[in-house]
Amino acid sequence: MLKENNKIIFGIFYMLAASAFIGGTAIVAKILGKDYFGEPLSPFQISQSRFLYGFVFVLIFSLFYKIKIEAPNLKLHLARTSLGWIGATILFGTSSLIPVNDAVAINFSNPVFAMIFSIIILKEKYFPYRSVAMIITFLGAIILLRPDFSNLYIEPVALVSIFGAICLGLEAIFIKLLTKCEKNTQILLINNFIGLILSSLIVIFFWQTPTFFQLLFCILIGFLMICAQICFLIALRSNQLNFVIPFFYSTLIFVLFYDYVIFRELPDFLSLSGSLLIMIGGVYLFLKETNKDF
Repeated sequence: MLKENNKIIFGIFYMLAASAFIGGTAIVAKILGKDYFGEPLSPFQISQSRFLYGFVFVLIFSLFYKIKIEAPNLKLHLARTSLGWIGATILFGTSSLIPVNDAVAINFSNPVFAMIFSIIILKEKYFPYRSVAMIITFLGAIILLRPDFSNLYIEPVALVSIFGAICLGLEAIFIKLLTKCEKNTQILLINNFIGLILSSLIVIFFWQTPTFFQLLFCILIGFLMICAQICFLIALRSNQLNFVIPFFYSTLIFVLFYDYVIFRELPDFLSLSGSLLIMIGGVYLFLKETNKDF
């Protein structure tokens, strides 16, 4: 029982760490999308930088430790990377067509789809209390993002956003499948290489030469995303997807914290309420998994 509890804590820790790094990439992307250090960079260029420098970091690591590529499942890799790139591109694109809160809020429904797919495709065991935890954390996320869904059923762009969230939910399934047969470094190397190719095909239409400080932040976003991917892979490798995925919503809490530290933007009542719900959902899930009463 103690060993199982340690495994649970291990998975939660790495998913929270992944969320912290992803929150960091969101803040860096925000900086690059503003005119702090020059003309704002296109979301497509920011996305391409994430793959470019992420690939460079993993490649250097692989060459230094002489990592060998062994029997990669290229179909899984291509499916995973394509889905992730499509989902992220839809998020960036729809953010310029509908209110950004709407686009991000719909995008953050992807853990719900991931949980559903994990039960249908991966045949993971279903526990009702995991759905309860998912609902609690999802409500917290919705409160944090203050979405306006008044046009959800009549606005085609919003429907496209939902498709993007479904793509990201499916991507999580393919990541879980890859962790069962390949090493983390190999997964990271192939993913970022394919992602670099896909994103580069688009960025040529939006490219602008970054300033020195923008270049530094582009490198930083690649580094942070690699750290997030490593933690995400470790969390999935040792736990069921439908258990660890609700903790992904903690990303929003980290973003609030970073916003305050960097931009001095104080969280309001809704922000604090949403954060509290996310924490309640996480604590409830943890206590249920460790067979403690709550």
